[in-house]
Amino acid sequence: MSFGIDHPLLAVSNLDHAAQAARDLGFTVNPRHQHPWGTDNHLLFFSNNFIELIGIGRPECLDYQDANGFQFGRLVEARLITVGDGIAMVALDSDSIQRDHALVASRGFDNACPIIFRRMAHLPGGRDEEVSVALDILHDPERPFLTQFLCQQLRPELFRVDPTQEAHANTATSIADVWYVSDEPDYDIEHFRRIHGAGSVRGSDAAWTIHTHKGDCHLLDARTLAATFPTLGEVEAEPPRAVALTLTCRDLAAAIACWEDQGIDYHRHSETQADIAPGVMGTLLRFEQR
Repeated sequence: MSFGIDHPLLAVSNLDHAAQAARDLGFTVNPRHQHPWGTDNHLLFFSNNFIELIGIGRPECLDYQDANGFQFGRLVEARLITVGDGIAMVALDSDSIQRDHALVASRGFDNACPIIFRRMAHLPGGRDEEVSVALDILHDPERPFLTQFLCQQLRPELFRVDPTQEAHANTATSIADVWYVSDEPDYDIEHFRRIHGAGSVRGSDAAWTIHTHKGDCHLLDARTLAATFPTLGEVEAEPPRAVALTLTCRDLAAAIACWEDQGIDYHRHSETQADIAPGVMGTLLRFEQR
C-alpha cells in the first residue's frame, strides 16, 4: 500500500504576494489561517488534493516542537533560507493515522509517533471553529526536503465546507505528479520505499517513480530533470527536493487566457501541456489538459 498525494507545502517568503500570484494564475484561494508553530497558510483546493501556500507569520513561534522534537516551522524556514521559495514537504493522505503509522513503522519509520495539532478554521458566514489534524512526520534530517508526512483530518466535516473553492478559472482539477531532483537518486529512493513500500516503486538509476492512488512522485537526477522540464534550466541537485508539480486541467486554453489577461509568461509545449516558470509561485507548475 502506498499513500496518495494530499498536499505539497509550498514555502514562500511573502505569503500575501504568493496568494495574489495564485489568484492571477486563475486559482481560487481560501482565507489565511495560522499554525501553532509560527507559520500561516492559504489553500488551493482541488477535487481530491490541494496545494498549501505556507509562509512564516510569527517568527517568535518557530521554536515550537512537537512531542517528537520535530520543529515544523523551522523546516519551512530552512527551505526558504537554503534554497528559496519552493516545496518544503509533501503531505500524504490517511484516513486512519494509527493503522498507517503501524504500516510505515513496519517499513522502518518507527522512531517517531503521530501527533495532533489544532488550529482555528474560518468557516463561511464568519464563524470560526477549532479543527484538529493528526500528522505522522516521515523525516530524514540529512535529507530534510524529502520529508513526507501522513495527514488525517480529524474533523473532515469542517475542512472542505465550501465546494466553490474547488472551482478555478484556470480549470485546474488535481495534482497529478510531484517531481523531485536528487544528486543520488539510487540512495534517496530508499527513503520513499520506506514510506510507500517497495511494490510502489519503479525505475532505475536516474529516474524513479513512486506510484500512489492519488498521483505519482518522481525522483530524477539533474540531467533527466532538465530534459523533462526545459523551462527550469540548470538546477542544482543538492539539496534533494521537490521542484515541480503537474496539475491536470479541463481546458488549457482557458488557463492560458487567464495568464495572458494578467501578463503572465508561460511556455506551451503542445496542445495539452504548458509550464509556468517557478518565479511566479515558487515552483514550476506544469498544466496538462486531461
